[in-house]
Amino acid sequence: MNNLKSIREIYGITQDEIATAINVNRATISNWENSDEKRASNANLEKLSLFYGIGPEYFYEQDLDDDARELLIDNAKRQRELESQNDTHLNKAEEFHQLLSSITFDEAIRDYMMAMKIFLTTLDEGSLEKLQTALIINQKMGKRLETEIDLKAKEQKANESSLSDLLDSFTTKQ
Repeated sequence: MNNLKSIREIYGITQDEIATAINVNRATISNWENSDEKRASNANLEKLSLFYGIGPEYFYEQDLDDDARELLIDNAKRQRELESQNDTHLNKAEEFHQLLSSITFDEAIRDYMMAMKIFLTTLDEGSLEKLQTALIINQKMGKRLETEIDLKAKEQKANESSLSDLLDSFTTKQ
């Protein structure tokens, strides 16, 4: 199952725009949309998930149900409204690209740790239900991180380039 093209079309964005947003070539987006073998890396799936405002499981693993479609349409509509009010004349893809290009891993991990510390200071204010939901989210995010770490460790042990690096070597913007 590959929902990338459907998600992009529902959202109302071009391959060029999403390529700009996540800093890959348009041909890479085309390959991901039209091939079962050339899939986006987990890191790129996270970028797409953040961009569209939908879980990464919808790209390859889960059917797009009515709720997911409605969420995409609402997110796109809200984005167009924001863009019409934006004085900088940048669209979401360009702003998203700037955001991702402006932060390093070290900065992201520092910000993550600070956000977690702040979150932990507010535990007394959270209901049991919200705390349990936060724990589930944290566990799921931890599983994603573990998967990435395992993959990276295997590639380093085998002294291999990652699949993402190999695919991007053919299509990355010069």
